[in-house]
Amino acid sequence: MEPYSIDEQWIELNHYKMFGETIEEVAKQIQDRVMIQTGVRIRFGIAANKIGSKMACDMIAKKNESGIFHLRKEELQETIWKYKVEEMWGVGSRMKRHLNKMGIWTIGDLAKTPLPRLTRRWGVNGQVLWQCANMIDDAPVSPISDEQKAFGNTMTLPRDYHDAHDIETVLLELTMSVCRRARKKNRMGWVVSVGCQGADWDFPTGFHRQAKMEEPSNLTMEVFASVKKLFHRFWDGLPVRRVGVNLSELVDDGALQMSLFVDRDKMLRIEKTVDYIKDRFGETAILPASSFLDAGQAMERANRIGGHYK
Repeated sequence: MEPYSIDEQWIELNHYKMFGETIEEVAKQIQDRVMIQTGVRIRFGIAANKIGSKMACDMIAKKNESGIFHLRKEELQETIWKYKVEEMWGVGSRMKRHLNKMGIWTIGDLAKTPLPRLTRRWGVNGQVLWQCANMIDDAPVSPISDEQKAFGNTMTLPRDYHDAHDIETVLLELTMSVCRRARKKNRMGWVVSVGCQGADWDFPTGFHRQAKMEEPSNLTMEVFASVKKLFHRFWDGLPVRRVGVNLSELVDDGALQMSLFVDRDKMLRIEKTVDYIKDRFGETAILPASSFLDAGQAMERANRIGGHYK
């Protein structure tokens, strides 16, 4: 089993006959059991690979009565190839316009487009789109490792952000979330990574850079100081639509280094007190004042699960 998002995961069922006659029967058993135990109705997209199952779930299983759909490669023409190209995973409104200008209106049109024509225009992104349309995906289902190697958060913004202070507001919120998760696992990291990306896929802008801190940390303002340095050093001033913060090269936080100038132990106790309050009363119980500005997204994120409104 491999997690994909907070509310999606892939399950490999190569040995499904141990549990039922058909793979659809096994999916129904799992669906019924989850409903009984949690009251949540889950959907199943079944296919020979991960991209196929993702499309089967998003495009059909989420809309049909049973909540289960088996997408077979030999049936692509009769099933998903009939859908508009913008309904395919990975195609946004901007990409839809570009594909339409090329005469590509359906997923079938995209699947039948010569691959070199797409790669000349978009490089590896063109190949990814073509493979999705043709349900080509060799990636295995990879179970999550028991030992987490990094903590990261990314966010697609509701609009282009042009102002540095606005972008900093969201970067601080992401840093708070990353550090809180690290503290919960009693981990801290040496390396901070920051990414910013524009909305235009044809003319990609932005950066992804990392830096090693002088000491490992899971303290929000220490990590955020490095985040800000990276942001101001590498941001080109162009609009930003997607941002991310990552903390890696993790070590145990039991040996948090003391400083002659900063009482880090006191800072950690304060942060863990805030964590306790959030655990008890919710993520928005304590927020920085900047989160209440127009640029802040913490309140909006708190009202969503897996990108969807509660």
